[in-house]
Amino acid sequence: MSDDPYNDGYTHEALHTTHVLMDTFSNHVIETRCADEFPDVKAAAERAHEALFNLYQLIGMKFSDETADHVESPKHE
Repeated sequence: MSDDPYNDGYTHEALHTTHVLMDTFSNHVIETRCADEFPDVKAAAERAHEALFNLYQLIGMKFSDETADHVESPKHE
């Protein structure tokens, strides 16, 4: 295993997979007739998408900060 924890491929894979999930979720859940017709479904889907976005941002921070273990999670309001 490499001494560089950010060059193991797994962090990049997690970032990429989260992006793919966000895009797929948006296209197949948020931007659908179901979400348009049921405001409670749309609201729940948007919260789930926001959680994925926060995860994406958190993983992305792991690439740019040598003290990544000390980076706080994005604040969720």
